[in-house]
Amino acid sequence: MPFSHATIMPMFEKWRKTKLQKRNIKKIVKERSVRQKQIFVGVTISIVLGLIITGIWYGTRISSLQITQVEVMGGYTIPHSEIEDRVHERLVGTYFKLVPHTFRPIYPKAAILDYILTIPRIKNVHVEVLDTQKIIVVFEEYKPAALWCENHETKECLFLDEVGYAFSQAPELTGSAFIRYVDVGHPPEVKQQGFESEFIDNSQEFAELLAGGLDLYVTHVEKVDALDVLYTVSGGGVLKVSQLMTLAQSFKNLESILGSEDFIHLQNGAFQYIDLRFGDKIFLSEDAVEQEVATSTEQ
Repeated sequence: MPFSHATIMPMFEKWRKTKLQKRNIKKIVKERSVRQKQIFVGVTISIVLGLIITGIWYGTRISSLQITQVEVMGGYTIPHSEIEDRVHERLVGTYFKLVPHTFRPIYPKAAILDYILTIPRIKNVHVEVLDTQKIIVVFEEYKPAALWCENHETKECLFLDEVGYAFSQAPELTGSAFIRYVDVGHPPEVKQQGFESEFIDNSQEFAELLAGGLDLYVTHVEKVDALDVLYTVSGGGVLKVSQLMTLAQSFKNLESILGSEDFIHLQNGAFQYIDLRFGDKIFLSEDAVEQEVATSTEQ
């Protein structure tokens, strides 16, 4: 007996609904399975991370792996306690609120070095942690050899070391403990090479010759340009020297003049200037009058 349209349609609808229900059930079961797997993986990861973090937390706090002591060596004016305090400051705290800075294998060495180097007179620093719980700091410091000033009148100067490097601001100093250097047109600047080391060596050597041989004590050295240098001595007089001549020859010429009976009274620096830049031709001014003086080698 053939099925009519009215009979087939209800049967088809029932079959379609059954099919959709089965499909939805499979989908729900699959999604639930995926969620369960995700939850399991998430819980597993959380547990593993928790165990790792816990292990790191306690492992990096093992007492034998902690830095507990600081030993400082070197220097001669900077207190070791100042260095120690700076090291301890940088050992306070943790990495990512987890690993303490005192954990020996990864202590903040770069931060410690940088902080110590902010001390103006520090020159070289070496930081090392031995197999013990002690951190060793060995340092050098700049030794002031002279002052770098913008001009003769200013009291604000920088310290120069023996090679002409300006390493820090100097306090307001009086007297002539340090020779004051002036470079015309070049104002002092910290952490810069103020003068070439050869220039410092030569000028210091010339100052020693003047003090030892003629009792003339240099207070200022003024580099006018690439050739001319002025030496001011404690009596107020100025010696004009050319770098084209050796300082030994300049000193010899000066010694020849001041050693003569006519000018022996100038040995205390009581002159305006003595110009030694032209070899055997020396120009001298006791007051406002300049005169040319022959050295003993020409007499």
